[in-house]
Amino acid sequence: MKTAYIPPIPHLRDFGHGDFHLILSHLLDDPNYMEHYKAERAQGAWLLLDNSAHENGEGADAEKLMYQALSMQVQEVVVPDALDHADNTLERTIDALECWNELASEHHLYDLISKMRFMYVPQGESYERLVYCLDNLVKAHVYNARQTGYRLDFSIGISKDYEVFEGGLLRFLDEEIKPMHLAFARNGVDIQIHMLGWGRDLWALKEISAKHPYLRSTDSAKPFVYALDNIQLNSGKPAPPYPTRPENYFYKEMTSPQCQMANINCSVFTACAAWSREV
Repeated sequence: MKTAYIPPIPHLRDFGHGDFHLILSHLLDDPNYMEHYKAERAQGAWLLLDNSAHENGEGADAEKLMYQALSMQVQEVVVPDALDHADNTLERTIDALECWNELASEHHLYDLISKMRFMYVPQGESYERLVYCLDNLVKAHVYNARQTGYRLDFSIGISKDYEVFEGGLLRFLDEEIKPMHLAFARNGVDIQIHMLGWGRDLWALKEISAKHPYLRSTDSAKPFVYALDNIQLNSGKPAPPYPTRPENYFYKEMTSPQCQMANINCSVFTACAAWSREV
């Protein structure tokens, strides 16, 4: 899997370069953040615009989100969702698609919006509701794509928060995502799967990566959160308790030793995501 780091803004020069980035809607109001990732995009990087639901409880306003996506020239955007709530996620998704359809037709943006990859994030109050949400998000996308002529290819984002359900993320991947991925692939539809965040069970990512090699990417701020708490990760040892992200995390500055720890932690994260049975 590709890995996208989510460092504090003062350390974008140190850790914010590469060919794949997840960027956060609510941070684009910061000119330093916006200009940094515009420069990365100009260098050919893939930008995935997240709607900041994880930070704010629900995704950003659909119209604002799309105008951000167009301004940043992102290739992929996360459709608004609502944390832990299937029906609210479906409602916000349908509202967003309708909003974007109107923008495409009324503001002559069809050529730009129709080429953009949409990522849908299933949410749910239980495992069964999570599956229900996934099924209906896929139906909504397919229906909308056929009605509008948008690209049929799409992405699914899987939140780390659902590792708490029985069977964890592996159950969801085994029972729902892998069969869906294969079924669409047989019909020539490219589904990309992104793991949203690095779970609290850090080393479970190795098994996820090994069992599901089709997974495209993942992202995390954890390498930096651990470093800010002076914790260096070692995959040969039990995962340390997560110190939780500080409230002002995105504007935290690390010391030189903490930057060195963060660099090692990023390497551990990347190695876990790239794990295979041959390693």
